Amino acid sequence: MKKKLWALFLAVAMIAAFTTGCGAKDNAGNDANADADTTASYTFAANIWSMGPYPLAIMVEANEICAKATGMTVDTADNNFTADKIVTDLQTQLAKKPDGVIMFSVVDSVFGKVQEACDAAGVPYVLDTNFPSDQATWEAIQADELYVGGVAASPYNMGKALAEQVKDPNGKTALILGAAIGDYSHDQRILGFKETFEAAGGKVLQIEHCDDPTSAVTKAKNLFTNYEADVVYCSGGDYLSAAAGFKKDNNKTWDLYGTDVAPDLIQDIEDGVIQAMNGGNHVNGSIAECLLINHLDGHPILNEDGSKPFLDYLQTYLITPDNAAGFAKLYEKANVFITDEMYQSLLYRNNPDVSLETFDAFLKGYADAVYKMAEEA
Repeated sequence: MKKKLWALFLAVAMIAAFTTGCGAKDNAGNDANADADTTASYTFAANIWSMGPYPLAIMVEANEICAKATGMTVDTADNNFTADKIVTDLQTQLAKKPDGVIMFSVVDSVFGKVQEACDAAGVPYVLDTNFPSDQATWEAIQADELYVGGVAASPYNMGKALAEQVKDPNGKTALILGAAIGDYSHDQRILGFKETFEAAGGKVLQIEHCDDPTSAVTKAKNLFTNYEADVVYCSGGDYLSAAAGFKKDNNKTWDLYGTDVAPDLIQDIEDGVIQAMNGGNHVNGSIAECLLINHLDGHPILNEDGSKPFLDYLQTYLITPDNAAGFAKLYEKANVFITDEMYQSLLYRNNPDVSLETFDAFLKGYADAVYKMAEEA
């Protein structure tokens, strides 16, 4: 199964490379790697909002799998749901002189401070999953020589995709449960669901935000006790789990949708408790890690105009009753569905034809490849 999937990715990547005529060249058409050391092993400082919740823990796992596959080391800090620790943890890590930084932040105000810290230490960095909504901060980062790029799945589109799963939404009502206001991914998912649902004639009655996953059960109980609706959308695996538990315990009949796949919730799809959920975006940081390795190897992946890429269109997968059984088997074997060979295909040291088009094909083919794995599981 892995060989078939690897062959699919390789074929797509090679087609992209040869179609565009791209090779290991810089923007002037010169060999960008003539003097590059493509055997070095690098150490990266990474972070996660919390190690505990499954959707966050598997992001750490993906980074570590990529590091092992490519001969690198990742040092991950647990921010314990605390904004200030994102910066203080990074400063502690930078004192150890890592070769690069993989930055994950759910707090918009942190990005400028991260840039300042990395610039002061002279350490290149990539963004994982989120980016600043403040335009001035975002422009400053994009212009920074030490910024290498970033990878994300559109959180807005993830919410939108689930709203599109609602049957006959016109005239229906919905409730939404998600993380605290200010978490970019959750804010955008919620917005994507709300705008799509209401554009189709539905109405969102209430949005309940949780400070952290520990309040999910209490907030779910308050929301679903005080409001009745036809549809519920949850942004985050812990919130989806709380909603599914409440629905089963109280014999609720609303349709339930959620973003962030958790293996134990796949059974709820098979049982009809959850109608659909999407995920797969936990690999963003690991793909951004490959951007960082190429940069350090002397082969930066750049846009046509020479700017740093922020690839915010990783295609995520949707789990429904039609494919839930296959996904259940798939998740019994692993949490990350990118093989060592796939990660290596994104590196110049393993694939001299790697280019922006290689990453583009990888991101766009990711969900289809995972669907194929689920079919064959």
